[in-house]
Amino acid sequence: MMEQSIYQDVSRILSKIDTTRDTPDTKALLAQLRNSIVSKNINYVCSLGYLVSYIPEEQLGSGEKLSHYEKAILVAVQMYALHQQSKSNSVLTLDNKYYNLGDSLRMLRSEDSKSIDRRFNIMITSRNFSQLQNQLRQFVKLLKARSDAKVNYAKLADDLYWFLRGLKDNLKVAWSRSYYKATKEHSEGEN
Repeated sequence: MMEQSIYQDVSRILSKIDTTRDTPDTKALLAQLRNSIVSKNINYVCSLGYLVSYIPEEQLGSGEKLSHYEKAILVAVQMYALHQQSKSNSVLTLDNKYYNLGDSLRMLRSEDSKSIDRRFNIMITSRNFSQLQNQLRQFVKLLKARSDAKVNYAKLADDLYWFLRGLKDNLKVAWSRSYYKATKEHSEGEN
């Protein structure tokens, strides 16, 4: 049997949620996911309970700590739920598995993007997952304010998984390349 990747698992989860996002059950699930971001209450347990059914058994944690796989999936799906709130159109894109968060955040840059750039640099230099998660939540709120912002949350889960596994530098480089690519494109357009 072929091993499932976190990208494939999250794609399945979010495709199901996204196609039913207007149903009462999915709206309730999305609310639980949003409410579980900051506290480990009943919403956290219910959210995790929903996601566990999609996670391969060999990737499930034991004891009270979540495995890296579970944590990456939970955070990515929570961020999707936060971004999707009050939106009639989907904020999800799964078209390109190489489209990362830096690509999505690039749309926030403008001619005076010093504050966004500073926030981006703080996020990618996060020392631990908790810091990254907090910064990520702030960026999702900024993206939420835009009607055209889409994120590949399956790719985000994959990136978060590798961050948790200690490959932070790879993530920083990939997100930075995608985020700052706009500067290069803008400069070339002026010449």
